Amino acid sequence: MNKNQSMHNEIFAHLITDWLSAKYFKTFKIKSNETEIDFIITQREKKFLLSIYPLWDDLDDRIIEIEKNINQSIEKYENSNIVWIPEKNKKFLQEHENEIIEKIGKGIKGLQYGEYREIRMPIEITLSKTEDTGSYVAINGALSKIWTKISSGVQGVFQLDGSNYGRLPSELAEEKIIIDRIQEASKLLNVGEASFVTIDEYWPVNNVTCEKNKQKIIIPTPSQNTNLNDGPLIRKKLRTILDDANKKNQSNEIDGKILLLLNSKNKHEDVVISSLKSINPAIFESIALILIVNAGMISVIKKNDAMNF
Repeated sequence: MNKNQSMHNEIFAHLITDWLSAKYFKTFKIKSNETEIDFIITQREKKFLLSIYPLWDDLDDRIIEIEKNINQSIEKYENSNIVWIPEKNKKFLQEHENEIIEKIGKGIKGLQYGEYREIRMPIEITLSKTEDTGSYVAINGALSKIWTKISSGVQGVFQLDGSNYGRLPSELAEEKIIIDRIQEASKLLNVGEASFVTIDEYWPVNNVTCEKNKQKIIIPTPSQNTNLNDGPLIRKKLRTILDDANKKNQSNEIDGKILLLLNSKNKHEDVVISSLKSINPAIFESIALILIVNAGMISVIKKNDAMNF
């Protein structure tokens, strides 16, 4: 595990204790770091082993450098912050580094413990018209998730290159602004013409508690060669993770094991869930609670009935 990921894990552990405290109206705290990925967390007299596993192998090198520069540039902020920037090509990161630092600085301003926010980052996409008849927009990138909504309001056939667009908003009202902007731009094009359209991409932010003077801004963006939609790859990785977690701390000193899976993609937990269903349940029988964080949003994948807080 690289040094950067190891530093991130304590912040992810705080994210989970914050979330558990809010969800179950009880106080969860980190008692100790057992290893780089394992933490003992407590709720009164109860003790749980929390193990943290990313679904990627490496973080983006350029993002690691930007993260370092952000922490040197932004001095005043509350607690720690996790900024979920989607995968970006090196050219974009080089050209927009100052803007990224500025956007994050403004985006975390005033954010309080436990709050969730989305930072808007302007992204340029390309729209071209290929036919006058029909009502269809062929899209690549994250915008392809809403291609039917976009297509319903255009006249003609279009190609939309959204390969550099990585994340949609969580709010439907914000999504509608994007759809309207693309549809309005389509009205100005003739067959054979293309234009640039600027729309906002959305970067979730979690505000997380931390120890005094240990505030940090982290950006858990995987390297671009990571494919978190590859079912067979995810299944193989999950088997390795579950086997490792299952072997940990077999003593009676803990009241349960909690497994946290880190996913930088939003709304892709279905890939993980379907992968888990194909794995022998005996492999993760000893794990009482399995959670996944998808770009800032935490979901319960599995919870034993005996797991009482």
